[in-house]
Amino acid sequence: MARVGLLPENGVELVDGVVVEMSPHGPRHALALVELNPSFVEQCRGRYRVWPNCLSLPLGPRDMPDPDLVLSRVECDFRRRLSPAQVFLLVEISDSSLKYDLGSKRARYARAGIAEYWVVDLVHDELRAFTNPDRERGEYRDERRYRPGEEAAPSAFPDVRIDVARVLGAASS
Repeated sequence: MARVGLLPENGVELVDGVVVEMSPHGPRHALALVELNPSFVEQCRGRYRVWPNCLSLPLGPRDMPDPDLVLSRVECDFRRRLSPAQVFLLVEISDSSLKYDLGSKRARYARAGIAEYWVVDLVHDELRAFTNPDRERGEYRDERRYRPGEEAAPSAFPDVRIDVARVLGAASS
């Protein structure tokens, strides 16, 4: 519908078959993404693609969220939609959407088999990493919280280090 002009290109998601208007991104959100994106790009070395805030991810016929950042397999064709199986890491940056991102959105990602899901929690100044999805129950079996002074790394690329203080510090300055 967005392609033919019935809906705006940005600012909406398909959630359980309903088009939902998303809250506009504030400066804290934008600054966190500005820190995350180059951190992942600089350490990529051709092993994955970085998709910052630029694609919808179909999880099924009734769900198509717009994640803030995705690391996918290199061989993904940008002209086609990604599938959850091609995603190494999916990141949401959360302030006003925290309850949603930690609730029903996290459950949808787990049910879809997204291997790793990070929430940059701007409310509590921490990064929450969820791994080991249980598709039947719609939950992640493992969670780790990172605070400023720590580095987070995607499970698929343990050598890719993300400075949590830099991401959260940029978000709060």
